Amino acid sequence: MAKNLFEKAGRIQLPIVKPTGAQDSGAAGNATKPKTAPGTLMGFMATQSTALQENEALRTQLAHFEGSMPTRKLDPRSIRVSEWANRHVATFDGDEFAAFRSEIQAAGGNVQPIKVRPVKAVDGQGVGPSNGATKVEYELVYGHRRHRACLELGIPVLAVIQSSTDQELFVEMERENRNRADLSAWEQGVMYARALDRGLYPSNRQLAAAIGRDLGDVGKAVSLARLPNVVIEAFASPLDLQFRWAKPLNDAQQSDPEGLLERAKMLKGKGVDLGSKAVFESLIGSSMGRADQAGKIELKTKGKAFGSLASDAAGRVILRTSASLNDAQRSALAKLVEEFAEREGL
Repeated sequence: MAKNLFEKAGRIQLPIVKPTGAQDSGAAGNATKPKTAPGTLMGFMATQSTALQENEALRTQLAHFEGSMPTRKLDPRSIRVSEWANRHVATFDGDEFAAFRSEIQAAGGNVQPIKVRPVKAVDGQGVGPSNGATKVEYELVYGHRRHRACLELGIPVLAVIQSSTDQELFVEMERENRNRADLSAWEQGVMYARALDRGLYPSNRQLAAAIGRDLGDVGKAVSLARLPNVVIEAFASPLDLQFRWAKPLNDAQQSDPEGLLERAKMLKGKGVDLGSKAVFESLIGSSMGRADQAGKIELKTKGKAFGSLASDAAGRVILRTSASLNDAQRSALAKLVEEFAEREGL
C-alpha cells in the first residue's frame, strides 16, 4: 500500500519554491521538503484545501448576482433602431420628452439600462447626426426614449447586451413598452401590423399568444394602424387614436369608404385643431356626431319653433325639424336649398 501511495505522490507536479534564507541547499533546504510520500500528499492536500476555500468564497460572492445581467456604457450612435420599433417620431417632441431628457442629464445618464442585441458591425447606419464615422454594433430591443435622450445629450447610454432572435426581440420590446402608459394604441397597431406583414407571425391569433395579449385588443390595434393615411392625418397626431374608436372607424370604412375619405380630407383641409374626439365623431359621420351647440340657430314660424339649424365639427350644416315632412314638402325644401346653393356659389 505504501508503495502504491508513493507512486501516486510521485505523479503530482508541484511548483518549486526556493527558501527565503541565504542557503539554497543543505539542511535548510532539506527541512522544507517532505521526505516521505505521505508528507508529499499532505502538502498537496493542504494546497488544494486553500484553493477550495478561495473557490467557495468566490461562489458565495457570485451567488449575490445570480439572475442579474452585466451592463456597459455604450456610444448611443453605435445602436440602431430595430425594424420592429414602435415609437412614433412625435414621441420625441414636446415638453414631456424635454423634461424626461433633463432628468437623465441631471442624473448623469440613464439609471435604468436599455437593452440591445449585438449585430454585425456596419458603418454609418446608426441614429442621429454626425454618425458617419461610428460603427453600428448593436440593435435596440427596448428603451427607445432613454436611448434617444442620451443620443441628443451626447452622453454614453447604460445598456444590457444580450443576443436574441427576431421573435424574442419583438416580444421583449412589445411587453416592456406596453407596460408604459405613454405608448399609444396606434403605435402598438403599427408594430403588430409590421410583424404580420413581414411574416414574423402568420396570424393575429399567434401574435397575441406570443405576447400574452387579448386577441380582440390586437385586432383593434391593427385595424387602427391599417386606416387610410388621410384618415390618420385628420387627427392632430396619430397618437390621439384610441382603442375604443377602432370598431366605429372600421365600420365606417366598410360601409361608406368614399364618405369616410371625403370627411377626412375636409377635416384635414380646415387646418383647425378640433380635438381628437370631435374629429372622430365627424369621421364616422353618423348621428353620433355632435352638432356645434354654440352655433345652433333656432327656426321659427309664427313665433313658434319648428326646427334648428346647426353644424357639426367639420362645419357641415345639419337641419332638423320638429315635424315630419311628406315627399312634396321635402322636394320643395330641397329646391329652396338648391337655389340657395346656386346663389351662394356653393
